[in-house]
Amino acid sequence: MVDNDTMLLMIPGPVQTHPRVYEAMARPLIGHRTPEFKKIYNETLELFKKILDTKNDAFIFTGSSTSAMDSAIANLVQPGDKVLNVIQGKFSERWQEITNAYGGNSIVLDIEWSKALKEEPLIEIFDKNKDIKFVTICHNETSTGIINPAEKIGKIVHEYEKILIVDGVTSVGGDYVYPDKWNFDILVTGSQKCLGIPPGLGFIVVGPRAWDIINKRTNIHSYYVNLPIYKQWFEEKGDTPFTPSVPLIRAQNVSLKMMFEEGFDNRVKRHRRIAKATRIGAKALGLELFAEEKFASNTVSAIKAPPKLNTKELLNLVKQLGILIAGGQGKIKGKIIRIAHMNIVQEKDILTTFSALEIALKKLGFSFQLGSGIAAVEENFSQTS
Repeated sequence: MVDNDTMLLMIPGPVQTHPRVYEAMARPLIGHRTPEFKKIYNETLELFKKILDTKNDAFIFTGSSTSAMDSAIANLVQPGDKVLNVIQGKFSERWQEITNAYGGNSIVLDIEWSKALKEEPLIEIFDKNKDIKFVTICHNETSTGIINPAEKIGKIVHEYEKILIVDGVTSVGGDYVYPDKWNFDILVTGSQKCLGIPPGLGFIVVGPRAWDIINKRTNIHSYYVNLPIYKQWFEEKGDTPFTPSVPLIRAQNVSLKMMFEEGFDNRVKRHRRIAKATRIGAKALGLELFAEEKFASNTVSAIKAPPKLNTKELLNLVKQLGILIAGGQGKIKGKIIRIAHMNIVQEKDILTTFSALEIALKKLGFSFQLGSGIAAVEENFSQTS
């Protein structure tokens, strides 16, 4: 019997959430215009900025990660502005969709979905399109398990004097992300991935070069995600302009504090250790990684499905064993499976996941030595700390 209440979530969001986070959400509500809430809100923003080592402005929307993506384009891009949308997966495609929605002139740089973005294609397209104003990328492309060399990309974009807009939805909180050092002008993320709470909060970090453009706008075609409104309210009142989700911000406050209790370096090491073990386990089963391994994500692993294997059946069999993993999206739907390793994931979770995966693969007739994946994961864990 499938029990959703005890399901192990090994999908790339929403993720397993610590009981302390749920406890924070269950507390009696307080007024969102009270000094008590204002203190929690300001502390949460400071903790969030601390994991990014940023001095830039940061704001929280009550909405999904896409609310923050929408805000980035709405506040920066005017009709006709040339925007380079780097597309290498389903979520980087979303940047193009939002660009088009606001009348931007989208220039697409298509990257093979299993590959990372390199510097050379960027330089080539900048040299041919001098009037590009903005560049959108995913730091960690959730749909493909690729992490891009964001620091190198930021350096090039900055040298060409373009504005860099970055999706950090599945990297912030699980890997190192430094918007100030890496020349990000805008960074967006959300609460339900590595930040470790349920869906419902979008975050945006806004740098000075982005503000230079926003402050010159005479008409921003958004009311709810209008950044000057958020900035004015925060500077004058230390508050949000619209009703926030009090329970979620309380939860985020607790989750961020837990990151520092663990030690953020330790948290990143844990994510990387478990990601490496996942890749080793998959290869031990005779499966191929989808993403080029040098740029494999530390928060979600994409694994090629064996030929002729029905991924829908595989995912369902794993689910029947009490574990939820993800399939592919867009043009790679049915071609990969994805195992996430985010937030409070532990070694035991990966071992349990591989146990279920092996059983499901065996039932579907995939040829391999039963227990080989688990053994490889165990061997890796026994040699690392």
